[in-house]
Amino acid sequence: EAITLPVDKDVQRGGRSMPYSVEALEQEVSVSRYLKECVDVEQFLGYCQACENYGKRWSCPPYAFQPRQLWKQYKRLHLFARILCPSSDETLTGLLKGMRAEKEKLMTELLVLERRKPGALALSAGSCALCSDDCTRPHGARCRHPEEMRRSIEALGGDVEKTMELYFHRPIVWVKNGEVPSYLTLVGGLLLK
Repeated sequence: EAITLPVDKDVQRGGRSMPYSVEALEQEVSVSRYLKECVDVEQFLGYCQACENYGKRWSCPPYAFQPRQLWKQYKRLHLFARILCPSSDETLTGLLKGMRAEKEKLMTELLVLERRKPGALALSAGSCALCSDDCTRPHGARCRHPEEMRRSIEALGGDVEKTMELYFHRPIVWVKNGEVPSYLTLVGGLLLK
């Protein structure tokens, strides 16, 4: 059965134009290849340690398991990229709001696929935002939403910049000086047994 997520190509909502369009890209790669080409747990753990979410969200390191061992439990990685292209009059605030909405939509779709594929594991596009800044981890309590909380490719040592370049032939564009970039990128995945 093919793995494909639906993308709403309708740029009209309620009679008004959307502030951005979404381009959906998909690619599948073996986990062994992905580990060789894009995973460097030590390097990305260093980046994670510099982040304000480190140890404060259940989706973020440190973990009680070795990320490489988690990757090795799977055979294939199906990658899902979403490119958000702003309209000519879009503001950065509007585009970032749209990115949060698209991230949530992508995660919902990945969880549906995860349930359909025995043994699959969804990988979120960025850190978990289910509880915002009120995650239970700093208080030593269990995750409120274990059925929805998933780790990101980056949190498991994956390089999404390299992922986009190698498998989608598109660089990631970053926000600079508060200006609206030509596009923003979300990258999630589905690990398959």
